[in-house]
Amino acid sequence: MWLYLDLGNSQLKWGLRQAGTWILQGRLPLTLLNQLEVEWHALPPICAAHGVSVAHPDLRAQVESACLNLGLAPCWHSSRPSEGGIRNGYDHPAQLGPDRWMALQGAWHLQHQAALVVMAGTATTLDSLDEKGNFLGGMILPGVSLMRRSLHQGTAFLPAIEKGTYTLHARSTQDAIQSGALAATLGALKLARDALGQGEARVPVFLGGGHHAELSPYLEGPLYVYPELVLEGLALLLEGDQARI
Repeated sequence: MWLYLDLGNSQLKWGLRQAGTWILQGRLPLTLLNQLEVEWHALPPICAAHGVSVAHPDLRAQVESACLNLGLAPCWHSSRPSEGGIRNGYDHPAQLGPDRWMALQGAWHLQHQAALVVMAGTATTLDSLDEKGNFLGGMILPGVSLMRRSLHQGTAFLPAIEKGTYTLHARSTQDAIQSGALAATLGALKLARDALGQGEARVPVFLGGGHHAELSPYLEGPLYVYPELVLEGLALLLEGDQARI
């Protein structure tokens, strides 16, 4: 049994996996990492821990400390020029966030076809993968919550909101903020998808991240929703490596 870790901008996502099946998964806000040892105290024996991190080194150290109590020293993975059948198109491949790299791995290992990989979290990333496994590049936007929060923090009177109704003709400030955040995200997504599409066929979208449920109702198929796509990609990549040994 292996422990997989996705240490993001606002949460730690983790999962236990054995023989290609998720046994247990969980999420913990970064502000509560001091509770991780308690959350993990009853876990079964684990052989290894693997993860990706885009968080501050101090936060990663907290996770490493909790892993140490389980007798584990996590192996942290980074982006590579080529791995798992994907070629990294970044000018400087190591600069690509390892979470984005593993989300791409997830999409490729699940379908082996061209796809737009969308991770809707604190930031929203839109990454394009062609039918030969070439990562063509992508875009980074403020996430839906970050857009809403920035309007409140950067203006005198716009309120802080947690939700609203999406409409192109909003009749309240709350709905107007929510609609603007979603429209900006969906518009960028459509541009990226159209640019990647071939002829009349829409390329599949692989969607993950904490805001996936806010976006999925407005996306046409083919659509594959994997809330923990980063963990999925990391696991599938390493399981493929193990199978080749």
